[in-house]
Amino acid sequence: MGKFCAASEAELEVLEKLWDLNEGVKQSQLLALFEADGKEWKRQTLNTFLSRLEEKGFVTREHRIVRTVVSREDYHYKQIQAAIDAMYGGRLSNLVAAYYKDKRISESEKKELKRIVETYEG
Repeated sequence: MGKFCAASEAELEVLEKLWDLNEGVKQSQLLALFEADGKEWKRQTLNTFLSRLEEKGFVTREHRIVRTVVSREDYHYKQIQAAIDAMYGGRLSNLVAAYYKDKRISESEKKELKRIVETYEG
């Protein structure tokens, strides 16, 4: 996918709805779901968001059926990774060091981080 390009707030609303549905949905049904939630989006508005999400590689549309290409977990992982890349040179250790430096990690969080590392070490 190259460089991660985050979804806008409105685009993320669309993704969240699609992830919650957990299956492909017709664009007209998707619009009806947003209307039921009180959104006053026009068909063209939703189409614009879907076009942008498609360009970013987050959804596909075939025969007016919209499907996500990336899971919620993968999206959030890529978003976090992009932030770590931008702010901490791509190194998680630099992020954790910044938290330790300002003493923003509690003892229980330290234990949880250690447990996570040990779990994934095998």
